[in-house]
Amino acid sequence: MIVVITGLWPKNKSHMKKLLSILCVSIIALTAASCKKETVVAPGAQTIFTKTTNWTSSDGGRTYTSDVSVPEIDDYFDAHGAVLVYNDLGNGEYEQLPSVFEGITYRFTYTGGHVYIDAQNSDGTGTITVPPRLSLKIVLVD
Repeated sequence: MIVVITGLWPKNKSHMKKLLSILCVSIIALTAASCKKETVVAPGAQTIFTKTTNWTSSDGGRTYTSDVSVPEIDDYFDAHGAVLVYNDLGNGEYEQLPSVFEGITYRFTYTGGHVYIDAQNSDGTGTITVPPRLSLKIVLVD
């Protein structure tokens, strides 16, 4: 709400422009000063190198799952951290999951203490043979 008191409002246009400019700058400065900016600095990341083991299927070979134990994923990390998973293709080359490799789609999910790697036919139909043992790089970002 703007209240104009007669006698205080300038009659000269250049004075009015200055007054309006000062008023606008004051409002912008007050608005900017009232904004709250929060920056969260994460302490870092932890890298784990492991392999998939014991592929199992509960749907006749359409999907295979490997349960990779990662005890570093506790309840706190599960709620506040992030997990990245890479398949080691050899020669220092890593491919981030989800990905398709040799006609098989690989993806992952995680929960407290576990990363689950799923494999299925890339077109979503038919069965697949038991996937090979994968060398994984798991990055935990806190």
